[in-house]
Amino acid sequence: MKKTIVGSLLAGAFLALTAFSAQAQDKVYKLGMDQTDYPPFATKDTAGNWTGWEVELGLAVCEAAKIKCELFPTAWDGIIPALQEGKIDFIFASMTINDDRKQQVNFTHFYYDTQTVIVGPKSDSTKIDFDNPDSVKGKVFGAQNATIHSKFLQARFGKTAEIKTYDGLDTALADLGAGRVDYVQESYLTIEPFLMTDAGKDYEKKADVPDDPIMGAGVGAAVRKDDAEMLNKLNAAIAEVYKNGTYKKLEEKYGLVGKLREPTDLQ
Repeated sequence: MKKTIVGSLLAGAFLALTAFSAQAQDKVYKLGMDQTDYPPFATKDTAGNWTGWEVELGLAVCEAAKIKCELFPTAWDGIIPALQEGKIDFIFASMTINDDRKQQVNFTHFYYDTQTVIVGPKSDSTKIDFDNPDSVKGKVFGAQNATIHSKFLQARFGKTAEIKTYDGLDTALADLGAGRVDYVQESYLTIEPFLMTDAGKDYEKKADVPDDPIMGAGVGAAVRKDDAEMLNKLNAAIAEVYKNGTYKKLEEKYGLVGKLREPTDLQ
């Protein structure tokens, strides 16, 4: 009788463990991304499907981590709260690593960085001096809300210039075209496609944004403070996609070779 009971208990435990393992394998993790278009990093086509360098890289990281992921577009100003509330499992959305955000989330190793610029009309002759706020007195700057760009502009020029914030870059650029703002700050790779269009032909880079603690130290994936397991998985997976050549292939696919600061220390 005891053998039968013990056998039944062991069989039950085995079945429970098997069911738990199957459930773990079937879990779908929500990859948090910005819900606005940022070519070549993320673009939604007419059918509602997302493509782009960062989208494909994020999904490749999931594959290397051996987890199933689905894209979960989220408003940028609510993306960290969404992570903290468990609505998404991690953020993979060009989020710059800086001290303010480190207080709220933990970051993986950075997976890319790029130059930040300020663009404006070719006809504008103002020399933007980042150490002299009066150099842009009376000017109007545009940037996406709740970003390092809006915070940087406010810190440097907020006392002498107006800083307008937007839900997305496309709206800021629309106001630039309409003359409602004089300049827009963003990463060059994100704003370059606009400069290459007919709508952007009368605009150019006016200045490179200098190094600053607000601007951070590269882009990383973000996880909840208490989620060490996800942090370790993503760090290992980011290293894997860089070492196995996937990163380079995606750079070539999207024309980004030589345009990114890469995490070369992962080799």
